[in-house]
Amino acid sequence: MRIFSAIGLVIALAQPGLAADKTPVTIGAFSSPALTSEDFYQDMGRRLDESGSFDVKLLVNGELGSDEAHFYALRRSRIDIAGVGFQSVSTMLPELAVINAAYLFSSWDEVDWVFETALTRYVDDLLLKQGIIGIRHYGAAWHGVYAKQPMRVPADLIGRRYRALIDPASQLFAQALGVDLFQVASTEILTSLQTGLIDAGETNSHVYNITGTSEAAPFYTRTRHTPSIITLLASKRWWDRLTRDQQELVMASYPPMRAAGGALRADEERMLASADHVTLIEPNPPELELWRGAGQSTHGALIEQIGGNAQELYDLIMAAKAAYAADQEG
Repeated sequence: MRIFSAIGLVIALAQPGLAADKTPVTIGAFSSPALTSEDFYQDMGRRLDESGSFDVKLLVNGELGSDEAHFYALRRSRIDIAGVGFQSVSTMLPELAVINAAYLFSSWDEVDWVFETALTRYVDDLLLKQGIIGIRHYGAAWHGVYAKQPMRVPADLIGRRYRALIDPASQLFAQALGVDLFQVASTEILTSLQTGLIDAGETNSHVYNITGTSEAAPFYTRTRHTPSIITLLASKRWWDRLTRDQQELVMASYPPMRAAGGALRADEERMLASADHVTLIEPNPPELELWRGAGQSTHGALIEQIGGNAQELYDLIMAAKAAYAADQEG
């Protein structure tokens, strides 16, 4: 019996596609069944699994904690692929916070153009130097301001207890609004709103809807000051163990930039429209100019604070924006 068991094990190991031949891959993200990205991750896992080359484990509903925790797990090789926001990535590459500068971009089409013509290659080169492979980058949802009371113009926020994001772009925008800035962990936002520790804050509309923030802060001002950029990343240490065919399969297993971004932007509109308990505030043109003025006033300070390659990246974006504007006029 032991001889036959040993022979059976040898045969199993020799056959392609069996468990012993598969490359383990753990995919982590802070997604939700309410978002189309959930389908994308499930489809990705299914395609990799059905290829016979991968043993797939999906942890895409925030099982590892916050967005920042998922990026940390990727950097420590605890997971192999991660879907995270640029706010988290900028903790490793501070210059990427430039992309989050308030009112740097004015439309999704502009965001897509700039990434396709200039930013994707630039960002991927920076990531590679840090041992990370860029798979996909796409704009998913705009950032806005949530509050327990209506906030139509920046002056309404003066002195309010406000929670900004971790990156310096969000912090500087908050300072420009004249708020009383509070640093609260993402897992404590709901409790902080309920207890009165904070009155308002910044987030993208997806997080606003799926985390319960909208229940405690039912007023959402659609400032659209920063595009939430989601990036799908792989550990280079894991990536280098793959065959070329496996690498190509991973690259092809997630939708292209515009398709993925477009689907999540549709989610943004659908979810906000269906949130009956939420009062959406759309700034009119004069009000929007006040928000834009506050945001754009922070660009110089942001570049100075980050240092390094921040100015180079900003100049790259501005050149791509100018090319986009010329293309639209033509």
